[in-house]
Amino acid sequence: MSVTREERQFNEDCIQDPAKGIGNSVRAEALSISESRNYCDNGEETSDNHTGSLSAYEAENTMAKLSSIPIANGKPSNQNDIIPLNRAKTRFMSPKLRKQRKKVLFRFVLTNVTLAAFVLSVLSIYWGAEYRESHFIHKVNILTVIQDESSSVSPTLVENLPSIIEGLPCTWHIYNASEYQKQRKINATEINSEVIRQIYREKYWMALNVKPNATDYFYSSLTNSSVEPFNFTKYFQVVYETGREPLNMKPTILPHMQSLETLYQNYISTKYLPNMLSNINGSVVPKNIIGASKVNFDYMDYKPWTNPTVQSPLQVGMIYCLILTFFQIGFYGPLHKEMAQLLKPRSMIVYRICISFGTYFILSLFFCTISAMFQVDFKAAFGRGGFVVYWMSTWLLMTALGGANENVASLAIAFCPQYMGCWLMFWIISNIAPSFYPMVIHSSFYRYGYMMPIHNALDIYKVIFLNTSKHTLGRNYGILCAWVGVKTSLFPFVMMIVGKKMEKVAKASAAAQKERGKE
Repeated sequence: MSVTREERQFNEDCIQDPAKGIGNSVRAEALSISESRNYCDNGEETSDNHTGSLSAYEAENTMAKLSSIPIANGKPSNQNDIIPLNRAKTRFMSPKLRKQRKKVLFRFVLTNVTLAAFVLSVLSIYWGAEYRESHFIHKVNILTVIQDESSSVSPTLVENLPSIIEGLPCTWHIYNASEYQKQRKINATEINSEVIRQIYREKYWMALNVKPNATDYFYSSLTNSSVEPFNFTKYFQVVYETGREPLNMKPTILPHMQSLETLYQNYISTKYLPNMLSNINGSVVPKNIIGASKVNFDYMDYKPWTNPTVQSPLQVGMIYCLILTFFQIGFYGPLHKEMAQLLKPRSMIVYRICISFGTYFILSLFFCTISAMFQVDFKAAFGRGGFVVYWMSTWLLMTALGGANENVASLAIAFCPQYMGCWLMFWIISNIAPSFYPMVIHSSFYRYGYMMPIHNALDIYKVIFLNTSKHTLGRNYGILCAWVGVKTSLFPFVMMIVGKKMEKVAKASAAAQKERGKE
């Protein structure tokens, strides 16, 4: 059996210097691996000269073996000096990546199905808040009090008003003076103030109050030249509050009263006034006819919204408030992980709660300071103490929102961190959908909003900024406190579940590391 020159040289090197011989062997095998790459990538040999080269599997095994040989500059070296070989990269459609392609396809399909289901189920909550508002407009209650009663002129100016109202949407509650006095248990002089009070107490969305003697003065203006022209605004008053729904009252609710005004204008100018003029015995005052034909209601905005800057804390600012409570979880994450190794379970729970409450306390102060910087008025309802009320209310809101975020985020980090974003979007949408639009024109499904933190905080803010009715403050603060109490009570159980999960993960990681050490 003949010996080649290379084999003879290798034997001599091994005798003279074993390290050098091993180094030459390494280089020879590396060369063989390099020559076999065409076979590995293309699945076939590129020339007859490579028939003796290593297969793809053998090449990988040889590379792995060579990476463990402690050689450096032809001499044995320390194990710490070993430079591991990197796996060669290849194209996506390589036969070696068949399993990975299946994995990518499965994950692609699963991710898109999950996101599609999330979009259809969660975003529909927000879109549905404005869907078919006209279908629910009948739930809007409007008060109409007709105090005008005339014994000398028939028909009266407002005799046909109820029949005109019947063709309009919304639910109209119509009373004459005596009926309203009996229902509210008041005397005649208190009717005007009681109508305003009913709107302020949010019993009705708006009211039309027809003052006494409207018909008699209307008739006198047409027959007596010494009487001033009739002015409808002195006898027909509409009461409403923009502060109750700053962005939705005028575009959504008030147009129904304006529709009544238009229909009543048409009735007066085309039917009532011509009939009255034809029935007057004697001369008519021509200059007063024009005034008698112009129907204009007096619109009284009892709690107006005059500062556009208030829109920020009452609308988008609420979303920012929720997101800010989520930020602190990420900032404290590494610190919480370190403290979990040092503190007992009970101390860890107290530590986490104190950190969260303290952070919300400081964060809410700076959040409220933004409104003060832009000259939002806090004195409307509580005087000089308005800012403190706003600050403490915001602290309570952040604690309620942040408690839910912290509980869910802790579970998500332990079990399914990829769904953290889904939770945040769901938490935002479920809060703002029943809060930013009048619930009265929503489906009954959105009544869940009465228990949501942002809806109750929004009612509180309307009182602070716009001096709306305080009759719901007890319920609003009670619900926010209930959120804080429930979320704080659940936190120890959440920590217990997360702790057990982390313990299992740590044990599994230690076992895997131990197995690798054996290999």
